[in-house]
Amino acid sequence: MSPAIDALLVFLRDNPALLIFAALSGGYALGKLKFGTFSFGSTTSVLLVAIALGALILGNTQYDLGLIKIISFGFFIFAIGYRVGPDFVGGMKRGGVKYIIISVFFCVVALFTAIALVKLFGLNRGYSGGLIGGALTQSSVIGTADGALQHLSQGHATSALNLKSDVAVAYAVTYIFGTAGLIILLKILPRLSKINLPESAKKAEAELGSINTEDTIEAFHWSNLVIPRAHQVENPNITGKTVAEVEALFPDYVTIDIVKKGNKIIKDVTGNIRLDKGDIVILTGFRRGIFKAWEAIGPEIDDDLIKEMVGEILGICLTNKELSGKTLDEIFKDIGHGCFIHSVTRQGHELPLAPKLKLYTGDVINVIGNRPDVEKLVQVIGYPERQSKVTDLVSVGIGLILGTLVGLIAINIGGIPVTLGVGGGILISGIFFGWLRSVRPTWGQIPTASQWLFTDLGLNLFIACVGISAGPRAIAALQQSGINIFLAGVCLTSIPHILTWFFGLRLLKLNPVLLLGAMTGAGTCTAAMNSVKDDSKSAVPVIGYTVPYAIGNVLLTIWGALIVNII
Repeated sequence: MSPAIDALLVFLRDNPALLIFAALSGGYALGKLKFGTFSFGSTTSVLLVAIALGALILGNTQYDLGLIKIISFGFFIFAIGYRVGPDFVGGMKRGGVKYIIISVFFCVVALFTAIALVKLFGLNRGYSGGLIGGALTQSSVIGTADGALQHLSQGHATSALNLKSDVAVAYAVTYIFGTAGLIILLKILPRLSKINLPESAKKAEAELGSINTEDTIEAFHWSNLVIPRAHQVENPNITGKTVAEVEALFPDYVTIDIVKKGNKIIKDVTGNIRLDKGDIVILTGFRRGIFKAWEAIGPEIDDDLIKEMVGEILGICLTNKELSGKTLDEIFKDIGHGCFIHSVTRQGHELPLAPKLKLYTGDVINVIGNRPDVEKLVQVIGYPERQSKVTDLVSVGIGLILGTLVGLIAINIGGIPVTLGVGGGILISGIFFGWLRSVRPTWGQIPTASQWLFTDLGLNLFIACVGISAGPRAIAALQQSGINIFLAGVCLTSIPHILTWFFGLRLLKLNPVLLLGAMTGAGTCTAAMNSVKDDSKSAVPVIGYTVPYAIGNVLLTIWGALIVNII
């Protein structure tokens, strides 16, 4: 090797920050590449690039990069707990018993399957943690397994570092099938059971009374745009009728927001106001609902009142406990006059818009309407999710401290010190703070952009450190146990999903589409859930996905520390 290359390698080894940045940039670039419809994703790509850099550059040099890993993983796992906290706590409280049963069944089967496979294939503690993380696509397992290994190997630094490297190697080997293989498996299972997913989705939508909509804030059909129109009352058939009676004449949802009687302007419109000939009314509704309003009311006019109206598009987080568990129809029967529901999201995933869709604390209802009407609705439903760039770093810091302290607690079971590890402790802290935010929304705000930064960059920074540290030992580990790890991963991805499919279908009698959503949630594989949405041509799988996703995130993360302790 030339002196120049030797000097370059020494320079890079002396400055590991350059390797970390290279792993991040190279990994994100690789993650954007698509092979057909498949891509490695950012996390797997960062890990692969980091392992390659570590193997090629570090040689026999080893880095633990411990402090960076702890900090970056702490931010990541806190944000995960914060995001799933409302659904984890709420899901336990509000029922959805079948989804809870599915989640626990899947996670318990996965744990015992992993233990059996580790024994069968002769894998060590490090491989066992990475096996669960990769085969079940739960990246946080790497952190909790890493922490448990550190705790168990106190005083044996080299042994701990080797086992941590094995975690990363097993994760990298099993993750690709854990994602791509699962997507294929979930296409095969319904066909073997002779189930038509689009038809099953239509049945679920029929029960909900689903409303078809493909509009977004950025792109919409003009016919679905909410618009105000001014009409003068001339039709003798409505003269003397109340506002409520006139609104009821329209087949679609239409509201009268303003009434002008001579020089008197009524902006706080109630349903019992009677309309007289010559009154001017401001109607608000979808174009398809009001474009023939002139036939029912009278001629459309150009009035300055419309020019003065200010519309508002706002997400409202449901915090009113009296409304939690009620359907959209029940909630908006007596409230929300002048407001039009654009979408409903849960954990950031859009739910099918349906009259019988049940809403729970933490759900976000995105509404469009006249600003006074929207603000009035906020007072009843909950907290306005206005765009904000401010993160409550005080609460984040407190949460990280408390979680770290919880994770340091060790309980001796049979002479073996069992601990959640720092990762598990911070996850529990994040769940608590996320739930607290859902019931006290003025406290502990972490905007969506900040959550993404914590989860995505926090995880991948941690993964880059893990991969670089694992690099020097990766090739030897692959040669020694690569095939066994891959086969174990295939089994661990497949067995829990297959058993859960038949358990949910035959014993719990769940709708197949909702069951698949629940399985992808419990297995924490969002890519597979999106594939099920495409196959079923419906957003219904999201209903089954959210609560199991919250439970799966918690249990599988804990399993990472548990399997390391018991193997």
